Amino acid sequence: MKNPPADLAQRLLNVSEHILRADPPPRLEDIAGQVGASRATLYYYFAGRDDLLAFVLTAHAQHGAQAVQASLRADDPPAQRLRAMVSALAAYLGEHPGICAGLLGALGATGRMAEVLHANDTWIAGPLRDLLREARAGTTNDDTADTANAILGALLLAVLGRSMAGADPADPEFRQRLTDHVLHGVLPR
Repeated sequence: MKNPPADLAQRLLNVSEHILRADPPPRLEDIAGQVGASRATLYYYFAGRDDLLAFVLTAHAQHGAQAVQASLRADDPPAQRLRAMVSALAAYLGEHPGICAGLLGALGATGRMAEVLHANDTWIAGPLRDLLREARAGTTNDDTADTANAILGALLLAVLGRSMAGADPADPEFRQRLTDHVLHGVLPR
């Protein structure tokens, strides 16, 4: 995969909800029409639909990580930073619920989708594990990895489920409740 120019990349991200959630999945030709590009242009940058999906999901992982970083204040205590991180992830996913479907669909995949999961692990899950270790000194690495996976899984499923039910996954009250529920068993009281 070659990196598309910034304007094409942004147009693809703008239609990513449709790309990730459409049933049946759109063909590359359909996506080209949605973003005002020729089929040949998309095939120049992407070997096929999975390649394009990998690009979109990886870009969203980067943007989600940026949203998380923007929400954190280095001088806050670890528990407060953990709450800010989970809330920022819930907010980002709530604005882009198709990412939830895309990431869940990528689980267990090979090839380009495995690269997406690696990128997500590097930019999202890794920093979450680090912050969990800092907030919960003395836990084992296995416990921290399981806890991070449970948090991420809860966020993905809750946002996707709310979206599929026709409710607003970007609702601030939902985000607050979700953050509280997810962290209930993680943070000391």
